[in-house]
Order: sequence, then C-alpha cells, then structure tokens
Amino acid sequence: MSKKQSTIQFLIFGMAIGESIASLPANDQDKVLNQQFDRQLEWGTQVSLSLATTASLTRGYQLADVMAHLQNWYQRRQYAPVGTHQSIDDVTKKALDNYIKNRDMLSAGVSDDAADSDNILARMLPVALYLHHQYGTSFVNDETAMMLLHRIAGLTHNDEGALVTVGMMSLILSQILDGNNLSDAVENGLAFGFEYYSRHQVFVSELSAFDELNLPDFRNIPADKIVLDGKAASTLEAVIWSLLNSHNYTEAIKNSLVHGHANSVVPTLVAAIAAVYYRDDMVLRLSQNFVARRLLATIVSQAERSARFS
Repeated sequence: MSKKQSTIQFLIFGMAIGESIASLPANDQDKVLNQQFDRQLEWGTQVSLSLATTASLTRGYQLADVMAHLQNWYQRRQYAPVGTHQSIDDVTKKALDNYIKNRDMLSAGVSDDAADSDNILARMLPVALYLHHQYGTSFVNDETAMMLLHRIAGLTHNDEGALVTVGMMSLILSQILDGNNLSDAVENGLAFGFEYYSRHQVFVSELSAFDELNLPDFRNIPADKIVLDGKAASTLEAVIWSLLNSHNYTEAIKNSLVHGHANSVVPTLVAAIAAVYYRDDMVLRLSQNFVARRLLATIVSQAERSARFS
C-alpha cells in the first residue's frame, strides 16, 4: 500500500481510472483491472470539470473564479486532453450558457427537475476534500462551509435534490478522510446529513430519496434493485453499494461496473473514493497509461503545493 502520495492525487487519478474504464468494452475493462491493457486510458468530461474546480480552489475559494475556470473548459477546452472527445450534459451547458448571456453566476445554475442529475457529483469530490481540510470533519456545522458547497454545485445544478446528494456524498467522504471504515463513514455521513438538511425546510422533502441508503442492511440488497434513473440520489446509492461490498480497490471497481454502461458516473465516483480509501499502488501504476498524464500531474502538483487539500 502506498502511503506517501497525497489524497488529492489518489482522488484525481482514481477518478480518471474510473471514467476511462467506464468507456471501454467489457473485455478491455477486465484487461485494465488485470493490468494487461497496453493502450492509453482516455478520461473525459467528469475529470476535466474536476480539474477545473481543483485548479480554482488551489487559489482559495472565490465563486467567480470557479465559474471562470469552468468557462475556460467550456469555451477554450482547458483541462481537456488534446484530441479527445469532451461531451457536456444539457444542464451544465444551459448553466454555462446562462452565465455567458447574463454574467450572473448566482442565477446561472439550473433549478428545475432536470438539474437533479448525477452529472454534478464528480466535480464536487475535490470540493469535499477542500472543505474537510479547511473546516474539518464537522464542516456540516459551519453554515459558511455548507454555503460554499451548495454555491459551487449551484453554479450549474441548483436543484435541491442535487444539492442534498452533494452534501451527503461530501459528508461520507469526509468521514473516510477522518479514518473511519466504509460502513461507519456511510452511517455517520448520512446521520450528519439527515440532521443538517432536516433543519432546513427547503431541503426536507428531498430526504426521502435516501431512505434506502439509511437501512442497516443496504449493502445486502441485490444490485439490480438499484434503479439508475440519472438522478443524483440513485447514483449515490449505486456508489455506496459498490464500496460497501468491496474489500479492495479492484473489487470496488468491479462492483461499480455491474450497473452497466448506462451510467459512467458510478465507476468514476467509486474509483475516486475507493482510491482515497484503499490507497492502492494499482492507482499509481495505472496512472502511467493516462492520456495527457502531464496535465493531471500538473493540477495535482499545484493542489499539493497550495496545501488546501491535505
């Protein structure tokens, strides 16, 4: 097990592994996990948006700067590997176009039901890491920290369901960073999330989406009982199920792939969170095959030097 590498490195490299694997045929996925894949791993939009967010937070939190970095990706293809396809989901596109038109970042984010989408989740993982380091595990008790979390997510996805899911995911990751095992991290993170969001009337109605996750035997439900509908909460269910039923990094990724190619967000998130939890040298070995590895390494190095993520 590797202990010297930074948490932000494991997070970003793990995310890139997950998004790369998700785009491959099943046979090639097996080859990657067996470390027999001799071609480059091509990560995509989720990693690029996470790099943009990380690069901004490296300079400290300024909401306008986060939006500027997202726009640099959208308009100038910064943080994207040259020659690779970068797709954009409808909600993110609409929000970034809104900002171009109105120059009002607080109203740019989409707030209708379509914005309760799992496309927000990956780029918020570095934000959770940033909050944990800046405010500690109890950042849920700090309204400034929670406002920061919600405002960064709300730049694109400003639906209450998406914001609650971002909060739950961030609190679970914070518990992992605090040294808890996966079961305790999920239990504690959800408990803190339920307690916080139940005190804010605008979010209360969204909590029912997490009832299944809150069951003590959630890890034992069959994988096909988790219905992925593109909403943030159902994707978080699949992510947590994959993690809870793993004993190592490879197993976590394999679990994430049983949900099929219909959802690439699940393996992206699982591979990132599992990399932080297991800190497996496999992450570092596979990272040697990344397309545009220097771009990833540069953003990670800047984040490490900033000392804002660990």
